[in-house]
Amino acid sequence: MFTQLFGSFLLNKKLVTTEQLMDALNYQSSVRLKLGVLAVNAGYMTSEDINKVHDVQSKVDKKFGEIAIEMGFLDDEKVNKLLSAQKTGYLLLGQALVDKNYMTMKKFEDAINIYKKEYSLSNEQLQSIDNEDFNQVLSSFYSFDNVPGGEVYKNYFSLLFRNIIRFVDASFIPKEKKAISNYKYQWMVTQNIFGNIELDTYICGDEKAFIGFASKFSQENYSQNDEYVQASMGEFLNQINGLFLVNMSNSNVELELTPQAVYSNGVLTELSEAYCITIEFPFGVIDFIISKSN
Repeated sequence: MFTQLFGSFLLNKKLVTTEQLMDALNYQSSVRLKLGVLAVNAGYMTSEDINKVHDVQSKVDKKFGEIAIEMGFLDDEKVNKLLSAQKTGYLLLGQALVDKNYMTMKKFEDAINIYKKEYSLSNEQLQSIDNEDFNQVLSSFYSFDNVPGGEVYKNYFSLLFRNIIRFVDASFIPKEKKAISNYKYQWMVTQNIFGNIELDTYICGDEKAFIGFASKFSQENYSQNDEYVQASMGEFLNQINGLFLVNMSNSNVELELTPQAVYSNGVLTELSEAYCITIEFPFGVIDFIISKSN
């Protein structure tokens, strides 16, 4: 996750263009092997084992390695060996930018130092962030400290980012967080969370973005924004919200969900304590919104 956010930092500093960054993210994603692929390659797991872990991961908010250990496919030693075979994310992005001649290594090194200075990070803290401490990563870019219920929002967006990387696409550019009160949408899927906490959640985008996101999530090749695409978008939102409910239940906060609903060409008005995070994917732009229920 830090890789994507650091890429956004490079973009904001005008050190790379959007096209260059997206190309490098695509390139480095193809080079950095996922833990499951490494486990199969090492002979620790079969493809059937991988699918079983992924099935559990869609219902429980845990890392692949944690679930594989719990299911008896791996142990701590094997997971550590596999993790050591992965390259550090932001360094891999740097190598991709250099390989593509979008930056020199010196410029990338300077950018890292500027980043550490602006966010008051030591080398050890930077390494910790890159090792996917998602809450720490999110806090460095998206502060909810002065937001009513900010801890809930932070946990929700952290969960969202984790599962976009797990189940959709790791090649994306996250944009700044925006407080909003109104929002005009082309296509939107929404679901309400109610109980001790009441929240409205939304995923919005145009037809192309919906088709691309749904295709990635369902691993199908959709060509038009039909009921299958809309059902897939609803399923993704329901999966995120279901995991959020499980996490909140572990903190003794019991919540429920309404059915998902899909709308087109409308305006959300009088949103309360609403925040939008825009994410740019290779296939289009998606807005993720969470607000207090009215």
